[in-house]
Amino acid sequence: MLAKKTDKGDLENKRGIFILVGLVVVLGLVYAGFELFASEDKAPAFAPMEDDFIEVKDEDVIATDQTPPPPQEQPQQQQEVVLNIVENNIQVTTDVDFTTDIFEDDVIADVADVEIEVVEDESETAPPLLFTEDMPEFPGGDDALASFLAKEIQYPEVARSNGITGTVLVEFVVERDGRVSNAKVKVPLFPDCDKEAVRGIMAMPKWKPGKNMGKPVRVFYTVPVTFKM
Repeated sequence: MLAKKTDKGDLENKRGIFILVGLVVVLGLVYAGFELFASEDKAPAFAPMEDDFIEVKDEDVIATDQTPPPPQEQPQQQQEVVLNIVENNIQVTTDVDFTTDIFEDDVIADVADVEIEVVEDESETAPPLLFTEDMPEFPGGDDALASFLAKEIQYPEVARSNGITGTVLVEFVVERDGRVSNAKVKVPLFPDCDKEAVRGIMAMPKWKPGKNMGKPVRVFYTVPVTFKM
């Protein structure tokens, strides 16, 4: 290299200053460019959503409740009715003679000579009643009934020897005239005791019959017969 004549011509000492000045100039140009070329029209518009409100249009909704159209009424078939007209050839006589000639020689039957058919009273065969206005009653009342059964009914020896005790419930019908009929065991105890109880019931005298609306009627009645030692 050639030796410099003076130190004033040496630019190496001023290199740092030149770099700083260049940076300042470049920054100034950049800032000036932003200020000159930037405008509000070019800035993207942005509007914040208020409370995340979403607008739904009608065309976006899918209808789920689809009501089918009403069925069309089918025309009814009308059947033709054919009437056959028949000529009326029947002659009706409207003149009727209701007069009757009675002669003196005619014999009029005496009412006493006519047989009158006796119709059986339905109440005789009517089914017995369970309850009625006036229930049947043994002559003398319940005490007399208990006394009669105690004397009439005998304790079967087979039941006594086997120590059988208890009550037989017997049902029977008090007829309209007070007779006792159709006695049967409702609650059994022992065969011999059952038979003896039915026999004693059927041996009872006539009762005072039951009445309904003042007329005697057939009535069911139940009596317990007790066997005890």
